[in-house]
Amino acid sequence: MKYKISIADAANHFIKVEGIIEQAEEQILQLQLPAWRPGRYELQNYAKNVRCFAITDAKGNNVPFKKISKDLWEIRLAAYDLPLVFSYEYYANQYDAGASYTDDKLLYINPINCLMYIVGKAAETFEIALDVPNDYKIASQLPLKNKMLCAKSFDELADSPFIASPSLQHSTFNIQNSTFHFWFQGKHHIDTEQLKTDTVLYAEEQIEIFGEIPCKDYHFLYHILDRPFRHGVEHADSTVIVMGQGPDETDDEFYDSLLAISCHELFHLWNIKRIRPAEMWPYDFTKENYSTLGYVYEGITTYYGDIILLRSGAWTWEQYFTSFNPDLAKHLNNPGRFNYSVAESSFDTWLDGYVSGIPARKVSIYTEGMLAAMIADIRIIKNSSGKYSLDDVMRELYHEFYKKGKPYTERDYKTLLEKYAGISFAKYFDEVIWGKGFIEKYLYESLKIIGCNILHSRIVKNDGENNYFKTWSER
Repeated sequence: MKYKISIADAANHFIKVEGIIEQAEEQILQLQLPAWRPGRYELQNYAKNVRCFAITDAKGNNVPFKKISKDLWEIRLAAYDLPLVFSYEYYANQYDAGASYTDDKLLYINPINCLMYIVGKAAETFEIALDVPNDYKIASQLPLKNKMLCAKSFDELADSPFIASPSLQHSTFNIQNSTFHFWFQGKHHIDTEQLKTDTVLYAEEQIEIFGEIPCKDYHFLYHILDRPFRHGVEHADSTVIVMGQGPDETDDEFYDSLLAISCHELFHLWNIKRIRPAEMWPYDFTKENYSTLGYVYEGITTYYGDIILLRSGAWTWEQYFTSFNPDLAKHLNNPGRFNYSVAESSFDTWLDGYVSGIPARKVSIYTEGMLAAMIADIRIIKNSSGKYSLDDVMRELYHEFYKKGKPYTERDYKTLLEKYAGISFAKYFDEVIWGKGFIEKYLYESLKIIGCNILHSRIVKNDGENNYFKTWSER
């Protein structure tokens, strides 16, 4: 499949998509637009942004079509000459890390929002020709040649956002055998050399956990806005991060927030982009992919996103607790923890996982998942006398599951926790993962083990105990 993307109406934020169907053996083809994107587990119904859908044949004749569902178009090929060209306009006016946006100086696209594929042909190769001015730079994890992006399959294409802009700023640096890319869109005052230094610190700590980095190039696609904002989305070999500094946020606070979200998204390079639950192996972009394992793919990533910064030396204790305390307060101030488990809340992200919902209904796979990961990590370290940690669980999920072409289940995850802790995790799963209102009990016990207490809903280091995290970072 070949596409051409251009800016149709910059002032009103419309792009134009043209797709070419060069050959087909079938008499009936169906074009599918995804309904959701990985990284946000809810239906988003991108078809609502499509207008002016049309198809013509090689002679310029209009080809009739029929819409089968909200995001599925059917074409009958009889009496029409190939190639066929289908076209439509897409409303690209959502400037966050998972959507698409265009104006007179920017074309920023997440292909999963706006590109269709032929049902049954998703495994074929895809090309995108970008109709942009010659002074535009293009940033993407996909191979680029002469304004052409190439993907080996629709899965790869859908997972490969790109930015085209004349004001893109680009720099590179190496970590082990991989090249890391910083792409900045928008004015900023970030010390990029310091950011490189800190990125090397936390990236090397993550690589040590998994034993390798699974890509030759990794791209940070940073959008810096002139308004308060914070959002990141992970991809196979890249991440998009959209940030804007708040009016009461200091430069140091903004930088720490940028560092935290960047470390989080890089950890996803292994956890969810490769280590993946069975319910999402493979992804089905047309409907809900229900999973109760959000506490693994988002909770564990949230936990490591901050603790890795501490372990690597990129953060101090004070910076770590400045980030941890609001999450702890969010947990303690949410009565939903007495009504819904983190596993149930994971299943229901497809229902109301990203809005507040009715009062006291649910918890967050990020917040409660992070606390559950911390509790599990401390239990493993304590019961193995420091020989093992959650690192070993994640390493085995990567090498024994992903690298052997297998997804994991809750049973697999539980088995690995028990393997490295040497104790049963049955009660942990009954109460922390599937229970309601039990996390505090485990949290207080775990924090005491590492020399911390919760005082007035604020976690502080207990100087009378060993500094567990420093010991941990020196392992």
